Amino acid sequence: MEKYSSSEISQIINGYHSLDCNGDLSSLFQSVSHCNKCVSTYPDRLDLPKNVLVRSIPLSNLSTEEKIGKYSIRIKRDDTFLRNLFKNSSNSDDVIANLGSAKFAIGLLPWLDRCMLFRRSKNTKLMVIGIDYKHFPVFYNNSNDHNFPLDGYSKRNNIWGPTWKRFWKNLIGTSNDRSVNDFLKEKGVFITNSMLCFGGSDKPESHFYGYLECCQNHIEELIRIVEPEIIVSFGNFGCRNVATILRKQRPNKNNLILKRLSEKKIRLKEMESIMTKYDCREGIMLEYNSQPIVFWPLYQPARPINRYDGDYEVLKRLVGV
Repeated sequence: MEKYSSSEISQIINGYHSLDCNGDLSSLFQSVSHCNKCVSTYPDRLDLPKNVLVRSIPLSNLSTEEKIGKYSIRIKRDDTFLRNLFKNSSNSDDVIANLGSAKFAIGLLPWLDRCMLFRRSKNTKLMVIGIDYKHFPVFYNNSNDHNFPLDGYSKRNNIWGPTWKRFWKNLIGTSNDRSVNDFLKEKGVFITNSMLCFGGSDKPESHFYGYLECCQNHIEELIRIVEPEIIVSFGNFGCRNVATILRKQRPNKNNLILKRLSEKKIRLKEMESIMTKYDCREGIMLEYNSQPIVFWPLYQPARPINRYDGDYEVLKRLVGV
């Protein structure tokens, strides 16, 4: 099946529920889904992101399977509405103008929905923080890229494309669904992005770091809620963003490394010299919210070249594969 079933929607929502201690995750989703900081901070930019991804799930009110079942009707209606809207609209501006409250994920974003489908406890071994989700004009114009709320992982569209597949192949040797799902179930994985909106540009390579800065408070709060053992970033911007967030914690022996990685001109090709200079070949050890954590930056997996020596070998040891 290409679509999530009712029972899978329930499992996904329960996965999110397992992380909703004291209602913190519900509150964050509410805040993110109504966030307009990019628009208010950079009103004159032409590539403003589209905040139509994150759903404000009332997790505290979804305490029984009956309530989850009723709530899933809204998700199913959104799914049908969005499919018809894409089918009948002439361009991406038309879609944006008619979206209303419909969202393109069950929760935070499609990759994380899949992780939550196989969530079995609150514990998170690995948190992955990428750059952004997808640029909306490109998303609309390429039918192979379309991803709606109920599109499950068995649908071979671009959301399960090069970044996802190459990351898992590099880490566990395969991107086979069963192997990935077993890893998600055993380890506990939380995958998100530095920017929690659709990108606005029609040139995917033209990322604007200012948008990531607008989302930093949201990502900080996610890290606090999720309490991962290991954080991995994707790409130069992802590395810079995560390092900047982690630097805000109390000083530790690795603050000089984080300072270097948070600099504007950081390039991941420098990681080998950084690892040697600061003796962090087994990860950058630090604390976040008084909890031990290991940070390990990676290149954007969709680009198979430019890997630095030992990048995935270190990560394999950290996660135990």
